[in-house]
Amino acid sequence: MLGSQDRTSQRFVRVLVERDKSAAESLAWIIGLLVVPTTLRATLDGGALGLPFLTYWPSLVLASVALRLRYAAAFALVAAILSQRLFGGGTWFRDLSAARFVFFGLFAISAMLILTTGMHLRRLVRALAEVNVQQATFNRELRHRVRNMLTLIQTLAARGPKAASPLDFYKEFSQRLEGLAAASDLLQIGAEAEGRLPQLARQTVAPFDRDGRIRIAGEPCIVPPDSCIPLIMALHELCTNAIKHGALSNETGQVSLTWFIGPDGRTLYLLWTEKNGPRVVSPTRFGLGTKLLRPQPGLEGVELCFEPAGVWCEMRVEGAASLPR
Repeated sequence: MLGSQDRTSQRFVRVLVERDKSAAESLAWIIGLLVVPTTLRATLDGGALGLPFLTYWPSLVLASVALRLRYAAAFALVAAILSQRLFGGGTWFRDLSAARFVFFGLFAISAMLILTTGMHLRRLVRALAEVNVQQATFNRELRHRVRNMLTLIQTLAARGPKAASPLDFYKEFSQRLEGLAAASDLLQIGAEAEGRLPQLARQTVAPFDRDGRIRIAGEPCIVPPDSCIPLIMALHELCTNAIKHGALSNETGQVSLTWFIGPDGRTLYLLWTEKNGPRVVSPTRFGLGTKLLRPQPGLEGVELCFEPAGVWCEMRVEGAASLPR
């Protein structure tokens, strides 16, 4: 856990570096960074010791880190003129000499180095802040994904005892876990956490579509993160059944997977249809896998029908969004 001192330091860094300041705020910073060293120098010696810009260097460092480059450069210019007029004995080039040019060049180079270093430091701190925010988001998403995965495994196990024998349950449960692992491999954590159609559907059915008999068609859209795993598992189960008993179990069968976004702009409808396969007989016993094709969190509607001419399944997902073509 972070201590109070660490939290205070983080808040100070956020105020100083992470947030861009408005023009009014930047002007206030410039005035404050000018007033403090000017007052300090006037109080101490009034410039009698020389080195007129001495007390302004710390302010320039702060300006280079806290302000955008143009405001920090404006501060450096004003501070240079002000310090020379008040504590340097007049204007810069009242008496032209090689020494004055050399010292002015050294001052300009030093100021440029500070401004450039401050600019890069601001970028680095902001990049680190973005990484920290992204890491926290990834951790939250990972925890959520793990909880969902464990819930789904628990559901699969709880529905398993209806298998004919422990061996059948083991085989069927193992197949479901393999399907779940394959589905998880399709999802990345972070910016690509949501599923995108048609990519998600194409990758899911690809292992079952070696001879191009699964036709996919639908508008590009985003599937909500909580719906990705249930949808992939449902498609995986439909493909498995088609390979074992349905349209993909012979040489002539075909499968069509289509989808569209409803008029409300957020409801995704998917339709799986099989044709030209063996005559379909409605099963007398529904196994573990078939129960994945039922309404559940993330898959709000599922209707599965065993027509003699071919199986069809309609699924509904809430919270989808269309993508530009």
